[in-house]
Amino acid sequence: MKVLYIQSGYGGIYSYFDRWAEECFRHAQTEYMSADTPDTESLSRIETFQPDFALMMVGVHVPHDWLTWLKGKGIPVYVWLTEDPFYIDISLQVIKHADAVLTIDQNAALYYQELGYQHIYYVPIPVNHRLFKKMDTEHSFHSQLLIIGYPYPNRVQLVKEAAYLPYTVRVIGKEWRKYLPKKVLKQPHIDVVSTWVPPEQAVHYYNGADIVINPHRPYHFTFNKNKSRIKNTSFNNRTFDIAACEAFQLVDLPAAYPFSSFISYHSINDFKEKAAFYINHPEERNKAAALNYKETVPAHTFDELPAKLKAIHLALS
Repeated sequence: MKVLYIQSGYGGIYSYFDRWAEECFRHAQTEYMSADTPDTESLSRIETFQPDFALMMVGVHVPHDWLTWLKGKGIPVYVWLTEDPFYIDISLQVIKHADAVLTIDQNAALYYQELGYQHIYYVPIPVNHRLFKKMDTEHSFHSQLLIIGYPYPNRVQLVKEAAYLPYTVRVIGKEWRKYLPKKVLKQPHIDVVSTWVPPEQAVHYYNGADIVINPHRPYHFTFNKNKSRIKNTSFNNRTFDIAACEAFQLVDLPAAYPFSSFISYHSINDFKEKAAFYINHPEERNKAAALNYKETVPAHTFDELPAKLKAIHLALS
């Protein structure tokens, strides 16, 4: 199997996804080449390489140049829709050009199938378990409640409520100070780190937290491109990063196969009750975290991605 990996071209966490994808091909001794822009040199190398298919992550932009060239050369295109369903309007412009569609959300997969598209596969963004793993951390990384990510409205509301609980709360991500009230920011048990932290730092915060709170991006967020308001039903990649650390988390989506062991909350009051219970029962936290780990590693690691792609390729051959 010869894979052409089209780099996402995005910054932030996507630069890590690109690197981890390429590393997994090397570990699996899969022939691959990567390219970022369709310049003359890259296109010449691709023609010489003769890949079996091209894999590209598609998020918030349509890669028109790549799609046109690859289809013109008869190279099968596998698109990995890594922002579903939040940018599903973009996804719909792309999948009509794809030979296989990989989506991170099961509900988005059902939606595409209902529209008549074929060769749809649920492939969540896996975890780099060599980076995200259980480890001892310095005391400075400890918190009772931790939330990492962009301050979407549901996350902001949750932190506002958590501020009244008798626990230390650490909030990490850009722009949090812009959205949290001053009376919350002034609380001595609230620690706001208002910057994006790379995975190498996030792993320490996960390992240092008693409870990682993992509310997902809302499907109806104002700046989404999701006219049909398709609900997200699948866990985000942060879920698997936390699980690989054997850290305990509370998620806001219902747990379902193949991730049925995860502990969910369905309302603010339910969150408060579960937070109180698990803060005071570390043995229950450890038990749940161990089950989460078993459901995540190794089945949903980057190491398994080449085998999943090979199975898809064989099914389409």
